[in-house]
This record gives sequence, structure tokens and C-alpha cells, in this order.
Amino acid sequence: MPTHRLLLLAGASALFVAAGSWTLAEQSEVITVPLESRAPGGAGPTPNFSPAGTRVALTDLPSSQPLPKGAVRPARKGTLQVGPSRDSWVDVLAAASTPYTADLTQIFVDANRNGNFTDDGPAVVAKPSQNDKTKAWWSSFDNIELGVKFKDPDRLERFVVDMWIVRDDKAPTPDVLRYSRRSWRSGAVKVNGVDALVAAMDANNDAVYGPGDSWSVVQASMKNAASAVLSHTEARTTSRFMFIERDGGKDLVLEFKSIARDGSSITFAVVDKPVTKAEDRLPDDMVREERPRPRTTAPFKWSHQLEDAIAEAKASGKRVFIDFETTWCGPCKTMDEWIWNDAEVAAALRSSYVGVKLDGDIEKAHVKRYAVKGYPTMVIVDAATGNAIKTVSGYQSSKQILSFVK
Repeated sequence: MPTHRLLLLAGASALFVAAGSWTLAEQSEVITVPLESRAPGGAGPTPNFSPAGTRVALTDLPSSQPLPKGAVRPARKGTLQVGPSRDSWVDVLAAASTPYTADLTQIFVDANRNGNFTDDGPAVVAKPSQNDKTKAWWSSFDNIELGVKFKDPDRLERFVVDMWIVRDDKAPTPDVLRYSRRSWRSGAVKVNGVDALVAAMDANNDAVYGPGDSWSVVQASMKNAASAVLSHTEARTTSRFMFIERDGGKDLVLEFKSIARDGSSITFAVVDKPVTKAEDRLPDDMVREERPRPRTTAPFKWSHQLEDAIAEAKASGKRVFIDFETTWCGPCKTMDEWIWNDAEVAAALRSSYVGVKLDGDIEKAHVKRYAVKGYPTMVIVDAATGNAIKTVSGYQSSKQILSFVK
């Protein structure tokens, strides 16, 4: 793809007069890369991470408004707030179907934005499936393509999302759907003669690109570069540097400058910074301090029943240590792998606590009782009263857990 390069002076202070002559103190190369819209399909790589789902409130479609062919009530309408302005937003209709009258199993997109869902083509259809653990019913709708309106010139930009609607077992028809982006933008460029791949990913599902979204640049010679440029391993928020690793030479440091709101191009600069990729990424490695620490040979025992743990703690004069987790929680898995089997942590827990692990998606009464807002959440409980003494949320290192339990 063609690129546009420009040498910029780094401000008036970059030039100074010495012995009657001008000297260039610093310069940076600024590169603009055209980006193409991409979406899942075929055998190519796709991003291996996505934003948390955005909630969309659903309200009943008026009884006077006709339903599309195949839809039955309950039928509920919601608005996806995507694009740069109100007239870019997209209305969707979530409707039941004859086989599944308690669930919303059809999605109709008002693509022409005329408020009529009967003239936009067929629905995207889901078959509800029940989660074995939570017993909730999930209706998932993959690869729904939206046309998001941009101006100057007027056009529709492709934006692909996944949607899902969850109904707790025996609960009424839901009034919320969630969606998350699937599409992204990517391109190719030469940076100081080095072939590189570039990608940009919307970080908040609004279909508008800007500071705070994710970007990634890798050299094309990297192993599995096409997958790596779309991975959470390489991508970072636009406030972070990117790096081109040159064989036998200093890393090229790239600094984000701007991105077109529709994602059609991204601009970054090659800057002279005394930092390598390894140094810059070091703080992102959550377990770097855990690796050299000794592992326990006497693991801390975990129960899965709070009442049993409280009874055991009362009998032994200990307190209860609750670890609220979920099957989908990445930091929970990291703590299982590195923190709970740390020798010092396990010893501290064994000496004073009875442990219980609770799945937050199942133990909803306990989640409410202990005001759990996210995962993981650790709670120290007084066995005599069952009341929380201390609570901490989010990933905790070995040192943080040791401070918490002491």
C-alpha cells in the first residue's frame, strides 16, 4: 500500500543558532498508513481479543408496529450507539420465534434507518443453548454487519459485531442485549526500509477510532506476523509505543500520532527514545516477580461450599478465606497458576484460614451478600458471624496477598 512520509521539525526548540549557522537538533519521521476494513471470514487470522460487551436496553415494540416475517412477540427494540453522531446509530429488533417463545432468537437490523424492520431482509437467527453450570440460556448472533454513517463524503463504513442475549433459567424474556466488535482495520508499510504490518482495533464498540483504542505494528518477518499483529500479546492502547525489531540493530520506536475517525488511516512517528521493546513491555508481565519464587509442596485446600468452610473454621478457630472466581476470568486463572501455589502464600493461608472457592456465575446469593463487583474478589470472613472483615478485588501478586492475609 502507498504510504506518505514527512520529515517534521520537533518544534522551534529543535533549531538553534550556533556560530552563525542553523543546526537540526532533532527530527522524526512521520508515516501515514492507509488501513482497510477487515472482518472474520475465510481462513485468515482474526483478533484474539475483543472489548467487553456493550449493553443495549431493549423496550417492547409497539403493538401497532408490524413485525418482520417469521418474528413473533415478545419483540423488543434497542439502539446501538455507533458512529460519530446520532444519525449514525443503528436500531435493532430482537424477537422471539415460534419454537422459542421465551427467548429472543432473531435479530433484525434497521439497515436503511427508516424505523421499519420489515424491509431490511432476513433475520440473523440463533438457537438458545443452556450453560451447564449457570443453567442460563444463551442466544448468540455472530458476524452481524452494520453500515455506520460517516460524512464528508457521505458513506457507510463496514462494522461487524457479535451479539448475545442471556436469560436466566425460568426467568422472563430479557430486556438487554450485548454486543462486541469483530471487525478491525489493517495495512502494510515500510518503516525505514523494514516491511511491517499495522492494525487498529476499536476498544469500546463505538465504531469510531481515536486515542484510547488499540494499535499494533510488527515487522513482517516476525514468525506468524499476520496473527501476531492482531493479538493481545502485541496490541496496546494508543498511549503506548510500538517497536520494529531490526536484526542486530536498535529497535525502531514508533509513537502514535492520530487515526482517522473511520479507521481509514493511522499516523505514527519514528522517534528517538532510549527504550527497547523488552524494557517497555516488562511492566505488562504480571508474573515476572512470581517466576523465581518457590512453589509449595503442601497446597492450600479449597472447599466449594461456604457453609462447610464456616463450620470447619469455627471448629478450628480460623477465619474463612473466600476466592470468588468465574470460569471466564483470566486473572483468576493466573492466580491459580502462580499465587495460590506460592510456597509463602500457601503457608500463610494454611496457618490461619479455611479456604473456599465460589463461582460467581453460580453462587449469586453469596455474590450479593459480599457485594462482589468483579473477579477475582477475595474476602476474609469472620466464621462466628459470617461477616466480611476485609475485601480486595482484581489480580493480586503474592506480596499483595501476603499483606492482605496478615
